[in-house]
Amino acid sequence: MTRQQGGLKNSYVPEWLRKKTEEMLNLAEEAGTPIVVMGHRNADPDALAAAYVVKEILRSSGYDARLVFPEGLSQASKRLVRDIMGKEPGDVEDEPPEESAMAVVVDTASPEQLGELANFALNVLLVVIDHHSSNKLVERAKVAIYDPHARAVSELVYLMATHVLGLRLEKPVLELLLAGIVYDTRHFILSNARTLRIAAELLEQGASLERVLKALQSPPMEPPERIARIKGAKRMHSIRAGDYIIAFTHVGAYESSVARAILDLGADLVIVVSERGSETRVVGRARKSIVEKLGLHLGRDIMEQLSRSLGGGGGGHAQAAGASVRASLERVFSEVVRIVENFLRSRGLQPQPIT
Repeated sequence: MTRQQGGLKNSYVPEWLRKKTEEMLNLAEEAGTPIVVMGHRNADPDALAAAYVVKEILRSSGYDARLVFPEGLSQASKRLVRDIMGKEPGDVEDEPPEESAMAVVVDTASPEQLGELANFALNVLLVVIDHHSSNKLVERAKVAIYDPHARAVSELVYLMATHVLGLRLEKPVLELLLAGIVYDTRHFILSNARTLRIAAELLEQGASLERVLKALQSPPMEPPERIARIKGAKRMHSIRAGDYIIAFTHVGAYESSVARAILDLGADLVIVVSERGSETRVVGRARKSIVEKLGLHLGRDIMEQLSRSLGGGGGGHAQAAGASVRASLERVFSEVVRIVENFLRSRGLQPQPIT
């Protein structure tokens, strides 16, 4: 990664982003120790790309930055590391420093999403770079680079690297950023004008959309994932409210895959609960139609309320969100059903079980 004089021409970066980027670098100077850059646990392609580029931004400015992913990378991110970067997943992470006074957290809406590193992040100089519509970490941050209108955090760090600091990104890094955008926008379905403009710039600078799409393509499902989908369907509790069908289920793994499968079966909203050690995780997915017509925001209306009710953390987007709470699976399941049904009643609908 090298600097180019003056950055890209025809820059359209907002002035606040220039200011916040400078504040982040000033804070790095103040920290004076290795800086930890991290994303949420089981980091998806957007978190991977954003964290990797932030690390490069800091290192290009002369600071010691270490990339650490709590609980590792998602399967999609691992494929990107192998196919786009030509490395093994473990090779993109650094050894965490024994002592650090600063953390940069990307694509993360709540402390609980940081797993075992949450306590560390909350007790050092904290920078948050995020785009979720609600974020519990922003109020704890010394510097918040926060834009809920961005469709991916990869958009923000691309602008910081190229338009603010004038860095010239190598092809694998360009493709990593493009993959982050493609993934979080569901192959550009959720894009806006700035998203598409940035994607076009990435392509103009040498990124290959064909390579990115190939790397993101899911491999054939292995038997454990297929079994999880079948179990999820068998265990469904489903209700109908007006024209909408809502499904609740529980599995031991592959929550997002199970949610997608049940949406494909015909549900408008799916909640999947799973027990992981001392935590119970909740994944929600919704169709655009129910979100728009009922004014539903899964992160705010369901997951945040669930975490307030039972303790823990939750949030996310309107159509995709999650929570992690410290309560039994049975308790979480009954509480999330109650919250969803109360939301439906608030919209004048009367939920009835489907038998």
